[in-house]
Amino acid sequence: MGKRLLVIMLVVCILCIFPFNVFAQTNGNPASETPEDGYEPFTLEAPQNLTAELKYDEDNMPYFELKFDTPESVIEINEKLLEDDNYFEGTSCYSIEVQIDYKYADYDWNEGPSKYWSTSAYLEDFLRDGFYEYYPYQEEDETTVIIKEEEYSFRAYFYSKWGYVGGWINNEVASDFSNIATVRNTAYSYASDWAIPELDKAAVYGLITPSIKDKMSDPITREEFAELAVLLYQKTTEETVQPELPNPFTDTDNPEVLKAYNLGIVTGVGNDKFDPKALTNREQVATMLSSAVRVMVADADFSIEGVPSFPDEEHISNWALDHVKYMSKIGVIKGSEGKFMPKAVTTAEIASGYATTTCEQATLMAVRIYEKFKDE
Repeated sequence: MGKRLLVIMLVVCILCIFPFNVFAQTNGNPASETPEDGYEPFTLEAPQNLTAELKYDEDNMPYFELKFDTPESVIEINEKLLEDDNYFEGTSCYSIEVQIDYKYADYDWNEGPSKYWSTSAYLEDFLRDGFYEYYPYQEEDETTVIIKEEEYSFRAYFYSKWGYVGGWINNEVASDFSNIATVRNTAYSYASDWAIPELDKAAVYGLITPSIKDKMSDPITREEFAELAVLLYQKTTEETVQPELPNPFTDTDNPEVLKAYNLGIVTGVGNDKFDPKALTNREQVATMLSSAVRVMVADADFSIEGVPSFPDEEHISNWALDHVKYMSKIGVIKGSEGKFMPKAVTTAEIASGYATTTCEQATLMAVRIYEKFKDE
């Protein structure tokens, strides 16, 4: 009889434990540490509206800026605890902290590469700053952690350590988890390794057009560049552009090309043609970008006095020379071994695609212009 009673008691205990565990997992609640009597001095609402945004610091290191809304009830409790850690009678309570959980790729929560061993902060510090900066890796991990190819997720909760007066501070009150904020950079593909840091910036700035996002290392066409130039103009000035009407071209009705034409960024090639599928060379790109800047920031200093000459300057067309030198002056376009390489001149250069501009090169130039003139 005693054995049967023991078995029944064990079964009851198991049935009690398992439903609790399932509920805790599906409810998304961090495990609180409570005393045997089950008492908690207060309860905490969860962080609300968690968001995550990929950004870059002054050293070009990526980080995620995390923001969320803090319920007023949590702020009020924290203010009371900051004034008096014995505010709740019979207990000693630490001020409230926020725990940031991170999830990288296929790792479990808080198990992937990270710059930190602890990702918590005092609530008062978060409220003062308005955000939390999470750096996904140490600089030496840069070659093994590829942000653009993986998914990052974040969640947050509030907690406070506490204990009974005269006892150990070994209990914890915890809120539910916030919503999960996920960041996945699928803005582009087939990019060169050297271009990735600035392409990640382009993705953040919204400077990657649909027509080139999946072919970053391919040469860019006149039509694709016109689309990029219009996007750059609109992102920098925060103004919309209307297409040129009536359409001056017989070989394209792409509204982005017509917008670029209306702005004076691009022109036709003659005979009412735009030649949208033709590839661009470096002097053409310099001219179009320079034209875009002149429209965006009309009062900028466009002088080229003192700009060094290129060894191959004789191959730069007269109509492009001032534009090339201006783009060189502001650091948007750079040469190779001192040369600018404006266009293919010899038969061999033409055959090899010499001096063509790739989609990633054009996008990087747009990023540099955006960063230079966004707030002017």
